[in-house]
Amino acid sequence: MKLRYISVMLLGLGLAACGQSEPRSSQYFEAHIEEARTVVAECKDGSTRGEECTNADIAVQVVEAKERFKRFRSRD
Repeated sequence: MKLRYISVMLLGLGLAACGQSEPRSSQYFEAHIEEARTVVAECKDGSTRGEECTNADIAVQVVEAKERFKRFRSRD
């Protein structure tokens, strides 16, 4: 009986830990910009929510700003 109780508790803790994943950072999304754009699109249609939406959106804005600045500097 004790072994069963311990097994059930360990299984429950293991499943609880699996459900809590840390959101990917904006730095991660800057390095994986296509994935960031996909997440932003999913956020806009409502299929994804949370901090990853914010982080992906920030990364897309930063990368696009860097690209615009690079194009601006090359006009000289």
